[in-house]
Order: sequence, then structure tokens, then C-alpha cells
Amino acid sequence: MLDEVQGTLVGRWYVSLFGIAFVVLAIRDLGWRRTALFVLASLGIGLLAENASVHFGIPYTRYEFEPGLRGEEVWVGDVPIMVPLSYGFMVYFAFAAGRLLATGPHHTRAARRWHEWLLAEVLAVWALWGLDPMSQRGARFYLGELFSYDGPGFWFGLPLGSQVGFALTAAVQLAVLFAMTRHEPDRRLGSIWQHPGLPAIVVYQVQVFHLVAIAFWLGGADLHRLGGAALLVWFPVAALTAVHWSGLAAVEQARSESRADGVPVPASVPLR
Repeated sequence: MLDEVQGTLVGRWYVSLFGIAFVVLAIRDLGWRRTALFVLASLGIGLLAENASVHFGIPYTRYEFEPGLRGEEVWVGDVPIMVPLSYGFMVYFAFAAGRLLATGPHHTRAARRWHEWLLAEVLAVWALWGLDPMSQRGARFYLGELFSYDGPGFWFGLPLGSQVGFALTAAVQLAVLFAMTRHEPDRRLGSIWQHPGLPAIVVYQVQVFHLVAIAFWLGGADLHRLGGAALLVWFPVAALTAVHWSGLAAVEQARSESRADGVPVPASVPLR
């Protein structure tokens, strides 16, 4: 058993590193009680989804994990535990990063709560769209052989159902996080450096772009297309974020000037 624990933590060292970052940032953001509760809930949801997919093809369609990993890592049912455990890390980074993108640099809550939900869900799925195809090519670099799907798929060998299934699973896990934080008030911040989501969005970018870099480094037409697709998505998102934050800054400036002049804030300027 100790060898399996060591294999899980050391053999999947890249997941362990993101796990350490998750623990540090989540406890700082949510506190240790909510962090522990989320880890337990996320792990339970992930184990249920993974084992159901392996046996029944729901929600990710049918696939199986590399049998040679048994005895080398901790398994729960027919799933290596590090796979569903990593769900919580990915979803939290998407949750905190989505909040920052939705709120902008000077607030901690968005004007509409669904803005945070939508962006967090998009970020969670986007990260997986890069991670899963790379995982299937794990023998060529540090991921190692992990899983294989039945039959071909539209996205670098992955079936559409696998991505839709993860979107549903991530939505459930995000629901847990948003339920835990539903009563958190909006706080006005002096700069982006004070935003609790800033460290998470940095880690999220590292999570995505280190895979892009490896895809280009390994080479091959398939991996070049994967890395190029990630970049083609990232640049429009960055431009849209810049425009969105510029609009939020204009609103903040209008509000500040109205207060300074003693003039009521116009109805066209949204209040939080």
C-alpha cells in the first residue's frame, strides 16, 4: 500500500505540484474547512463519474485506464484515484480565474452571479480540451500511458461525449463551490494585485500553456495542431477580456467622478 501511495504522489508528480498549489490557494481563499469539504465532494463526484464511465459509458462514453498502473498507484474501483482527485484542482482554478475575469480587477464579485458561473465552466472545459489529448500521447513524455477510448473521436481521438460529460461533471463541482461562497459580499479592491483570483489565474495559465509548449516541443502534425488550436482560442479570449475590463474601468471612473461631484450615479451605470 505504501508503494502505491508513493507511486500516486511521486509517479504523478505533475498532478501533485498542482495539488500543492491548490491547497495553498484554496485555503487562503476559502479557509481549510470549506477546502476540505470541497475536496471530499469533488473526489466523490469524480469517482462516481469515472467508474460509471468505465463500466457503463456514462457520462464520458466508454473507456478504460491502463491496467499496468494497478499495483503502482492507488485505485478506487477501476479508476486511479489521482484522476478524480485532480478534478478538484482544475475546477477550483477555473472557479477562481473565472471570477477574476468576470469581476475585473477592482471587485471580488460580478454584477451578475451567472457571469462567474459561465466563465468558470468555460475555463474548466477549455483546460481539459488540452489535457485529455495530451494524456493519450503520454508515452511520449511525462504523463505516461493513462487511458484509452473505444473507437475514434472528433477531437484528437476523443469522442464528443467525453467532453460533454466532463462539462456536466465540472458544472456539478462548480455548483458545490458556488454554493459554499454564495453569501460572500462584493469587496472593492484598489488594484488587481489584491484580487484573490489572481494567483489562481496564473496557475491556470501555467496549467494550459505548459501543455501547449510541450505539444510544440514534441512535434508532429497532430500535436502542432493541438498547440495551435489552444493559441487560436487564447488570443481572442485575451482580447475580449481586455475590452471587458476596459469597460469596467470606465464604469468605475464614472462612479468615482459622480461621487466626487456629488451627482447621483446615472441609471446607465450598473450598481453592484
